[in-house]
Amino acid sequence: MKKLFKTLFKTEAFRTFICWMVTNYIRFVHYTSFKTYEIDDAAKPYMQGKKPLLFAFWHARLLMMPMLRPPGRKMNVLISTHRDGELISRAMNNFGFETIRGSSTRGGSSAAIKAVKALQLGENVAITPDGPKGPAQKIQGGIIDIAAMSNVPIIAITSSASRNKRMRSWDRFMVSLPFGRIHYRASAPMFNPTKEELEIAMNAQVRDADGKYA
Repeated sequence: MKKLFKTLFKTEAFRTFICWMVTNYIRFVHYTSFKTYEIDDAAKPYMQGKKPLLFAFWHARLLMMPMLRPPGRKMNVLISTHRDGELISRAMNNFGFETIRGSSTRGGSSAAIKAVKALQLGENVAITPDGPKGPAQKIQGGIIDIAAMSNVPIIAITSSASRNKRMRSWDRFMVSLPFGRIHYRASAPMFNPTKEELEIAMNAQVRDADGKYA
């Protein structure tokens, strides 16, 4: 069975089908769940699409993040060049997002330059700074440098679900389940934070979001 899946995975039709399934699963979970939002007052102009921003969220909470998109502003998502990143990239494209391929381990410098240019053009950029391989909830790569070079604030976002399944992956990836409750959070904008300050803020967002369903 494992060999069959690997063979299928190499086909264009199967990869397209998987991405279609993931995209529609995210929408299904979002629209069948009772949703609450906790947006810091200072973040509201950014979340309303009035100003460009740099989103930061942990890899484990990636699934539902496409549903927290500010309107009217182009969104770019930094995705690793790993094989799994190809599926994520295509799923993000289904939501109308552009993708920048690269990570802290592969293509990081060119990806950072593209991210800075996008922000300077007034577009949004989203990054999972502990991806693609962790350690979980520890910042890797150049998100701090990207924010400094573009002079755009970082907003830490996350979500938590009352009904979820945690995967046995390095980050214990959270798969939100339908017909539950989902809580979305966005922090105050952080201008030129240190790595430690951003990490503390992101972990606080996750802890507080999960606390809604403890």
